[in-house]
Amino acid sequence: MEKTPASQPPSPVVLIVEDDDAKRYLLARRLELAGFRTWQAATASEAFLLARKGPDILLLDVRLPDLTGFEVSRRLKGDPATASIPIIQMSANFTTTQDKTQGLLGGADGYLVAPVEPEELVATLRTVLRTHEVARERMKLLESERAARAALEAANAQLRTQVDILANVMDSIIVSDLSGRITYWNEGATQLFGYSAEEMLGQSVAMLYPSRSAEELAAGLAHIITTGERSGEWLGSRKDGSEVWVSIRTVPMRSAQGEPTGFIGVGRDITELRNLRAEALRRAELAQQLIGIVSHDLRNPLTAITLAAESGLRKQGQDEATQVRLLTRIRSSAERMTRMVRDLLDFTQASIGGGIAPNPQPVDLHELTRQVVEEVQFAHPGRTFRLECTGDGEGTLDADRITQVLTNLLTNALQYSPPDSPVTVSSMGEDDTLQLRVHNQGPPISPEDQQRIFEPLQRGADRPDNTQRSIGLGLFIVSHLVRAHHGDIQVRSSLEEGTSFQVRIPRHTRDAGSSKG
Repeated sequence: MEKTPASQPPSPVVLIVEDDDAKRYLLARRLELAGFRTWQAATASEAFLLARKGPDILLLDVRLPDLTGFEVSRRLKGDPATASIPIIQMSANFTTTQDKTQGLLGGADGYLVAPVEPEELVATLRTVLRTHEVARERMKLLESERAARAALEAANAQLRTQVDILANVMDSIIVSDLSGRITYWNEGATQLFGYSAEEMLGQSVAMLYPSRSAEELAAGLAHIITTGERSGEWLGSRKDGSEVWVSIRTVPMRSAQGEPTGFIGVGRDITELRNLRAEALRRAELAQQLIGIVSHDLRNPLTAITLAAESGLRKQGQDEATQVRLLTRIRSSAERMTRMVRDLLDFTQASIGGGIAPNPQPVDLHELTRQVVEEVQFAHPGRTFRLECTGDGEGTLDADRITQVLTNLLTNALQYSPPDSPVTVSSMGEDDTLQLRVHNQGPPISPEDQQRIFEPLQRGADRPDNTQRSIGLGLFIVSHLVRAHHGDIQVRSSLEEGTSFQVRIPRHTRDAGSSKG
């Protein structure tokens, strides 16, 4: 068999099924001369075997020794392995319209009445082959189109799934172009910042982080392209203007060629986490401060009590003056410890216990002030106090807590002023407001110290009298007690005017709640 040049398609193979040897030979010669290749079968059985080898077309005689051509055609068309092979039936005996109809309905693609002119036979074969080739190409196109459509539908389904996943992820996912303009915004971003996707698409990510300058953001984007990612905690702004801390990781988005096309940022609200961290740090610092206070400041008066008691026990028959001195020292140190413990309890409650809640009752501020001044005067007989009361002093206050405020201010004034200078106390009533003012002629408080004087554990640097050293909580507690009454406290201090603490509180404190530190 001659080989077909590689540049040309192989000649079509015609399976000739004819029981007459002479006719079969003649048909084969004519077709081979016309450019076809031929296989030959004399029976239906041989035709079935050769058909499975895949000829391009069958030329099938109707009258065969074992089966009719009609039955052979029907079986071939019913077998998936041979169903696509075109069949032309040919007969010199079955020539009626009914015969032709039976052949065509049985699956034949053409029907020829013998004898057939060679030109007609070749033309018919070529026409049927061309028709089947077109049909096969169309089928391939349809299959290809069907496969492409199925692949596209699968890709779309996967894309929809991915979009649904991204849309329902609780983390914020924001995609932007290289200039920082937002191109994708998921539901998590809406939950985090309050803006809808429609509001943010096309906007700059700078809108979300107003605390960052345009130069910072541009430098950050350039850094991401260079290093591959950037992580950090950024202070953002919600739609309602509130601040939100965001833990964000941003990576570059690249094309198939590896070129950067934009950025993907995944963010999470860590505002509560930062608050918890800050609170944990504050509590740790507070615990450290309390440990320092207990281990250092309470040790001094406790040591004084111990030494005085041991001294008293060692000296039998000592005179009354010595006993009074020792007992006075013990009492003074015990009172100092009592004040320290009270301040520590108030400090702890104000800092981590939810605040100090007042218990308001009807009280006369003027009378309360006189009582406190008398008590402090009794404890400090060598000091001079000036009391001024003006206006209506009636109100609804927590008498014990206001006593604590005034006592702390008076004690502070005594400790920070010369022994021979007076302390002035003023109690005033004006409309719906009550005021307290404590003034001393001690050294002025610097502007820097005035800014932090109401913070805990702040002690004066130039105290004239260090024998009554405190733990630095008095003014902190005073500030909380005043705020618990919905009031405010201010300090003014200068070399010429001395130092004044002024407290203003509503005349009637009702349902004051608590003052949080």
